[in-house]
Amino acid sequence: MKKKTIFTIVSAALLLTAVGILLWHFHNSSATDNTRKHDVSTSEVRKVERQVDIHINRYEKDLFSLDTARLSEELQLLSSVYPELLIDKNSWKDPQMLFQLKAYITDPVILEIYHDVMKVYPDLKDVETELNTAMSYYLNYFPNDSLPSFYSLVPGLNTDMPTVYGYGNDIFIHLDMYLGKNYKYYSQIGMPNFVSQRCEKKYLAVDCFSKAMVYRYLPEKSPVSLLDNIIYEGKKMYFTEMMFPDREEMDVIEYMPEKYAWAVENQGKVWSYIIEKDLLFSKQNDVIRQFVDDTPFTKPFTNNSPGRMGVFIGWKIIQNFMENNPEVSLLELMQNTDSQAILNKSGYKPRNR
Repeated sequence: MKKKTIFTIVSAALLLTAVGILLWHFHNSSATDNTRKHDVSTSEVRKVERQVDIHINRYEKDLFSLDTARLSEELQLLSSVYPELLIDKNSWKDPQMLFQLKAYITDPVILEIYHDVMKVYPDLKDVETELNTAMSYYLNYFPNDSLPSFYSLVPGLNTDMPTVYGYGNDIFIHLDMYLGKNYKYYSQIGMPNFVSQRCEKKYLAVDCFSKAMVYRYLPEKSPVSLLDNIIYEGKKMYFTEMMFPDREEMDVIEYMPEKYAWAVENQGKVWSYIIEKDLLFSKQNDVIRQFVDDTPFTKPFTNNSPGRMGVFIGWKIIQNFMENNPEVSLLELMQNTDSQAILNKSGYKPRNR
């Protein structure tokens, strides 16, 4: 089975090319409303005070329950319930679309993946419970904000897109990318081990914040230098950490225990390398990718190192900054684009161990 074969069916059916286009538009647009006024310091939020009721809409269950003998009528009803990013409102009267959809929901491999999803996720109550708690923290920081709508789907192991993404006030979750690190099809489509290790249920709620909710408040300005990039990524980790204060750090950044231990032990060594090689203000893409991109390890360090060491260091800089500047609210942090000032005020000086 090839990844391209699986996704060709679904992309032609209901996800459409608009998903990819709108997804990247969303990431490039980042903050949906940078004028929101929420001014709650992170030092003020220490407990959950507001109760919310998150429900994840099971798009994949409704999709695979369609009666293929009455596909046009049922698709018309489905398109009236779900957002157009998932299903075009006029798809029910498009013969080509109906043909492709029927091929998709009756494809043996797709059906097998769907049934595997239903075995792991017969319901999403535990995920919803975790999201409820995280959203309660979120509303303490941003009390006037609206809650998003959540939708789960099974797009057929599309590794070219994030496992969770948001658009507008909607968040979409690819459940087939959370079937456990040993799920058989991950290796068959060539997914690296360091990626499949994050395909665990425990990361699902975390990803809803680090890959979707966080973009509500990050400025539209694109990072330029390595420093800009690691501060930008560090903000994403810190934001997520604030929503999951009871989770271990290695779960927030999604490192395996041995990789996290290496990062903690050697962050001073990596930081010294960046400074000594005069890389901090580099604008070269290969330098930025070296420390920020998702890789099995960080060059030029050993294979024992985790990838994204720049993200880890950026997170530590942000943690130090917020600890030393308790008057700064989470919103103010997210919208502060002066990376140099954040570094200077953080007092970040990791030790070489």
